Amino acid sequence: MLRTRVRAGTGAILVLSLVFAILFSALGSFDLVVSSWAPRFAEPTSVALRVPFGSRIVQMGDGETSHIAYEPARMIIPPYTVLDESLASHREAFAYESMRRPPRLLRIGALFVIYAALSLMLAAYIQRLGQNRLRLLRTQIGVFALILLMMGVTKAILLFTGLPEFWSPVAAVPLWIALAFDRRSALLINIVMAFLAASLLRFDLMFLAIALVRGMTVILFLLNRRKPRSLLLTGVLAGLASALLYVALATVLEGGFDAVRDLGRLEGSYLLSCVGGGALAGLVTSVLRDPVERILGHVPRDKLLDLTDIEHPLLKKLAGEAPGTWEHSRAMANLAEGAAAAIGADALLTRVGAYFHDLGKTVQPSYFVENQGKEPSPHDDLAPEVSADAIMAHVVLGTKILREGGIPEPVVEFAYTHHGTQVVEYFWHKYQEQNEEPELTKDHFRYPGMKPQTKETAILMLVDSIEAASRTVSPPSKDGFEDMIRRVVFTKLKAGQLDHSNLSMEDLHILTDRMSTALVNMYHGRIKYPWQRQQERKPAQSFTTPHPSEVKPLSEPPPEPPPEPRPKASPEAPPEASPEPPPEASPDPPPEASPEPPPEASPEPSEEVTEASPAAPAHA
Repeated sequence: MLRTRVRAGTGAILVLSLVFAILFSALGSFDLVVSSWAPRFAEPTSVALRVPFGSRIVQMGDGETSHIAYEPARMIIPPYTVLDESLASHREAFAYESMRRPPRLLRIGALFVIYAALSLMLAAYIQRLGQNRLRLLRTQIGVFALILLMMGVTKAILLFTGLPEFWSPVAAVPLWIALAFDRRSALLINIVMAFLAASLLRFDLMFLAIALVRGMTVILFLLNRRKPRSLLLTGVLAGLASALLYVALATVLEGGFDAVRDLGRLEGSYLLSCVGGGALAGLVTSVLRDPVERILGHVPRDKLLDLTDIEHPLLKKLAGEAPGTWEHSRAMANLAEGAAAAIGADALLTRVGAYFHDLGKTVQPSYFVENQGKEPSPHDDLAPEVSADAIMAHVVLGTKILREGGIPEPVVEFAYTHHGTQVVEYFWHKYQEQNEEPELTKDHFRYPGMKPQTKETAILMLVDSIEAASRTVSPPSKDGFEDMIRRVVFTKLKAGQLDHSNLSMEDLHILTDRMSTALVNMYHGRIKYPWQRQQERKPAQSFTTPHPSEVKPLSEPPPEPPPEPRPKASPEAPPEASPEPPPEASPDPPPEASPEPPPEASPEPSEEVTEASPAAPAHA
């Protein structure tokens, strides 16, 4: 059985969610059980003390002017600060930390329930509605690992720095997901990531709102996926959006906001931390993009570029042992890359997949028509079921060769999905014609692969058929190519081969237009050179025998045929005139004409004699 990539089932999702819920709970509470980190008056703190944003009842003024006030505030005591019991802020921070230490089992259990619910919601969404690549077990483990890693970074900022919590680059996680997969999945992951990060600060309202808005902004403003500069710009835009939101929330919740005073605090400024946190998210996304893609099961771009080198050993093997297949693969690569780029899929991955997808044909290249040339087909002497087995084997053999050659699994996937689960129709019909009561079923002639699971593999399946069928379209017009492409697409849709590919009807329409245009350009005509036009006007000549010399006329005219017998004429009657024209009819009688009278002419001379000898003047 052909081994494919492992998908996360219901049991795997449940176990995965519970395991990461335990890890999230441990990360959120481990600092509370470290006794040396507990604050003490008149001693420097080992970690930062933070009181979440909230409203408090405080006493304002002294003596007769004192009064009770209700004001919202947050508090940050940087690490290594000596706690002064005379300061109200230090007393409040000390009281808050003393209330949390040591953590109660009930509180940890409640946190576990929250984390488990968020994890299950995310995993269930990915399994039911997420992109197919996200449903792979390795990919889901990678997503949860990235969330755990970002929670660790946020926890480190909260514990070991005195910076505002908005410096946390939590928006990097949804930005990575949007780059690697799709925006819709990134949006849900952003929501989960924001709640998990806010839970580290007792679900701080301002932190939660800033994290949500910043993540949604990077998803919406992600334009150019290729250039690192665009990722940094996206992060800055997200930071500006979150800064505006912070001003609005501060005005609503605190009754006002003093921007000049806030900016004057520099490293403690909340506005600068909002903008800086967004820019930091863009920077982190750009710098760590390649290792993150490896964690998510993707192939980094530099690795894909290495695989496009035609000096790669496996590509040289394909070009040397199956040259027809190699030329077919190169033509497919050009067509598939442009089609993938037109709908926003990974064009480079599609090109690499086109190069390697048919490597299994190197085992028995003569069994495939593109490699046979003028040699007789080996299928002429084989039973249809044996021929079908030989054809279908290239899928399994190609997968085996690629995996043994160390090719990344996303590229190997093209080998066992480019035919899907289709039937080898030619040999199935041939088998039915030869067996009135067939013992084998249609499934015996079905490819042993799987249906395309991504847009890239589905594009390659379509291009594999379209590139071959394009050679039969005459004349090579856009309408002819569009009609052929629609037939191929409808055939695949009817067979259910595109059911799991995530290709929309809009994508198929764009693909049809893009590929028909590309085929018209591929089969364009050329103006003939002058020497080509001259050769067309010349008679056909043999290049193996010399040109015949000019034919010369005979030196002596052929003999005239004997005259036919005729009755003797009476003496009075003149002899019968020759049917030749009179002398006046010949404007230029030949000088060689004999003055003697010619022999008696036949009333109907033959054409050969007339054409061979010049006409003589007739005598009365």
